[in-house]
Amino acid sequence: MKSFVYRNLSVTACCLGLLVALVGCLGVSVSFESTNPDTSSQLPSDTSEWGIASSTGISPEKNILPSNLPPLATNSSNKPQNSTKENTYPVLANRDKSATKPKGQGALRMSNQTNQPVRLALLAREVAKGSGGKQINYDVPAHWDFAPEEGSNKGLILSLPQNNLKVEKGDFLVAFAQDGSRRYWGPYVVGETQLPKWNTQSKEWELILSP
Repeated sequence: MKSFVYRNLSVTACCLGLLVALVGCLGVSVSFESTNPDTSSQLPSDTSEWGIASSTGISPEKNILPSNLPPLATNSSNKPQNSTKENTYPVLANRDKSATKPKGQGALRMSNQTNQPVRLALLAREVAKGSGGKQINYDVPAHWDFAPEEGSNKGLILSLPQNNLKVEKGDFLVAFAQDGSRRYWGPYVVGETQLPKWNTQSKEWELILSP
């Protein structure tokens, strides 16, 4: 009876030893991704009120983006996903927590009406007053991935994992096709270029990418 118990203990110990060795060799890690943002309201059905984006409608403006931008993180998914944590985007996080709301600040609604997978990148900026005058601070670019024709009817309200997304005048937007065609839309400056368009009723910035 004792030999049978000892044999079982020996087999169990060997199995545990192999399991620990495999875990150590493989270096198993676990990561989490945030879920897709939900739409919270509907846009007007008349698409004529929307600004329609096209890769040929607006030519890129020279020097519209800063030359010393932080690198854009990569994301392999084709669905709208948040790409950051709160401490990565202090400018956007501060906007969400701030009690004051500047004129022209609002949510961003995006619609991909093309048959291409698209990545939308946002570079938020903040103008701070310091002892040496105005200082412009930039977040790391945030991005969301859209499948072909995703959000094509009403658009999708974009958000962050930890905060609501609020864009305002001076932020930069650009969209890239993810199918190798090298097609892009923008770049756009919120409040300065034709797109995105401000909806005075819903207090949202609206951006549609069309074929």
